[in-house]
Amino acid sequence: MRHMTSRFAAVLAAAMLITSAAPVLAVAAPKAHKRLDPDGSVPKKWDLPTPVIPSDDTTPTDAGGIGDGHNNLSFAAFDTGDIVCAFPGGFLVGHAGIFNDALHISDFSPCVWSANKTPYNDVRRETPASYRNYDYAFGIWVPSKASYGTSVVSWCAAQAGEPYDINSSKTDFSHWYCSKLPWAGWKVRTGVDLDADGGYWVKPADLVNDSETSTFAYGQ
Repeated sequence: MRHMTSRFAAVLAAAMLITSAAPVLAVAAPKAHKRLDPDGSVPKKWDLPTPVIPSDDTTPTDAGGIGDGHNNLSFAAFDTGDIVCAFPGGFLVGHAGIFNDALHISDFSPCVWSANKTPYNDVRRETPASYRNYDYAFGIWVPSKASYGTSVVSWCAAQAGEPYDINSSKTDFSHWYCSKLPWAGWKVRTGVDLDADGGYWVKPADLVNDSETSTFAYGQ
């Protein structure tokens, strides 16, 4: 009996040694998704002060592109359905897309749906990192309809491959430009109109300026 007891003790000690030597795998903390306060108001940390960005309803002289600046926008707080808007110096024109958090493995993962003339002249996914190639960038959300984000992104994704056309009207859902795509997705799936000035074009500035959106992230 003493022999069996000592043998069991030796096995137990060896098991404890192996267990203590085994690496402990870190478990990532669950992402803190943006939510309204219980009284229905937008928490201040998800409603950052935002300047009114200059915008007019004239034909854009340029749009999309790949940018030639730099900003430090973080995508850590982006949820599916959120919109990223980036601008060159002077906030002229800019670029926009709608975020799919389910595809966001890294900032180099194509997970932002947009329509761009560069390089493919159509609707497709872009990387979040590409939106840092501008002087300023905003992460905006639609607090009153945040639960519709997945539905809105699914609608935008269904337009994949359709052609880019900066001259297309907002009611033409077969041709696209960057800011028109997320505007249309939110309009079709929720009825919310995110065009601040209600003009012929809906520019990235119109999305940021609209009363239904709030800024939760900013980079420069």
